[in-house]
Amino acid sequence: MKTNRFYKIIISVLILINIGTLFIFLKGHKGPQRPDRNQLVEMLDLSGNAKTKILALQDDHFKKKDALIKRSRNLHESLFKSFNDKSKDSSEIKMLIDKIVENQRETEQMTFDYFKVVNSLCTPDQQKRLQELIHDVLKRAGGPPSPPKRKY
Repeated sequence: MKTNRFYKIIISVLILINIGTLFIFLKGHKGPQRPDRNQLVEMLDLSGNAKTKILALQDDHFKKKDALIKRSRNLHESLFKSFNDKSKDSSEIKMLIDKIVENQRETEQMTFDYFKVVNSLCTPDQQKRLQELIHDVLKRAGGPPSPPKRKY
């Protein structure tokens, strides 16, 4: 009798854990997260005309960036599908790689231009904060810090 009750409790706990895990997994996974629309504006403490212009620029920037990311994904998919495609020669593969590189160049140029315009709309103090924010993002995007160098 006691062992049956023990097993029922254990099974109930395991079911609850599974349901909780599924809930967290399905609810928590929302795909790539875009920064909050007002995050940059709040971090730089923008207001008035600069805030309005930057929000409009930001919307346009993310629309273009999303299109370039989608294009990059499609180009990479085409490239890696070519492993099994005997009809594609090295010149076609090179063309695909060149398109991927050009797409990345467009993305980088567009991002640079966006931040250049944002910078021009900022006060000198805000420009300094913008530089710090960009530096922090680049530091995080670079992965973990390299190990310390040995001293001989």
